[in-house]
Amino acid sequence: MDRPLQTEGNALLKAVFQGKLRLTRLLLEGGAYINEGNERGETPISAACLATYDDPQTRQRMVRYLLEKGADPNIPDKSGRTALMHACAEQAGKEVVSLLLENGADPSLKDYSGSSALVHAINKGDRDTLQVLLDACKAKGKEVIIITTDTSPSGTKKTKQYLNSPPSPGIVDKLTPACMSPSEVEIGTSSPRKPIVHPNLKNREGVCLLNPN
Repeated sequence: MDRPLQTEGNALLKAVFQGKLRLTRLLLEGGAYINEGNERGETPISAACLATYDDPQTRQRMVRYLLEKGADPNIPDKSGRTALMHACAEQAGKEVVSLLLENGADPSLKDYSGSSALVHAINKGDRDTLQVLLDACKAKGKEVIIITTDTSPSGTKKTKQYLNSPPSPGIVDKLTPACMSPSEVEIGTSSPRKPIVHPNLKNREGVCLLNPN
């Protein structure tokens, strides 16, 4: 996370971020609004995905409890990121991602930079989470096309994604869909201009076609 989560004035957000499940329960039973965000629009369910807990089980218990109490995983913050995107960007783990997806988190949503949860998972090199997301897309009948661009001077890899909507004509023109698994996707590379490419598509620089169907 680039900046510390702002919890001042929001006792529920602070309790969630600190992993205090009992206090979180007391606050909700006392009438705290489960989807109230801070000044950046980050809600308690997003805080649970952003927090750094000593025990991974704490995150799972917190996320499960908040979802059971009606937390909406699709509320975006002011950068357009949902809890699912934060979970993927912070490598919260496939169990947390699965919980979010099972409770209505939409993997096709994109933040204001155009990145979805899939893009965040790929940029982190998280194969297990990527598989969970691909399975969710498959269940929804979505075809996933990932197009990677150049690595920025700072070393940050910029990734663009299209769901059920191909990019500009000519980029993937006459490209046969290829069925892939995360193990076949080259992810987490820091080499400049090195694309994520399916082995059968080596002649198509910068193109990775993921078709989970």
